[in-house]
Amino acid sequence: MAREQRSNPKEPIGEVLRARRVGILKKGLREMAGILEIAPAHLTDIEKARRTPSEGLMMRISRAYGIAEAELRSGWSRPDAVVSEVASQDAVTAEKVPEFLRTARKLSTEQWDHLIEQTKRMLSRKGER
Repeated sequence: MAREQRSNPKEPIGEVLRARRVGILKKGLREMAGILEIAPAHLTDIEKARRTPSEGLMMRISRAYGIAEAELRSGWSRPDAVVSEVASQDAVTAEKVPEFLRTARKLSTEQWDHLIEQTKRMLSRKGER
């Protein structure tokens, strides 16, 4: 199933899940909870924003709903674990990463791709020296 980008990123992720479950996937609450291997009450709490899913459940939701992991992480304000790992790896990085992210906050997808490629080139040249 293709991963979809949310058309309205301001819409709460729980509402997006419910609308997709009912309108596109045509699944009832109990059926989807069974697919996700959770209790129906747990899924209700997620859809009503009373709970956020664990990492494993978030991945199952991504697969079952056909929603990109990045969209779910954004909707629940849950960055990938590598973000915390990198941001705290040493004192310099702990200082520079927040500054970098504040500066890069408004980059477009194309600008992010360019920055990533530029970073890869910088790192490959560093290894050549």
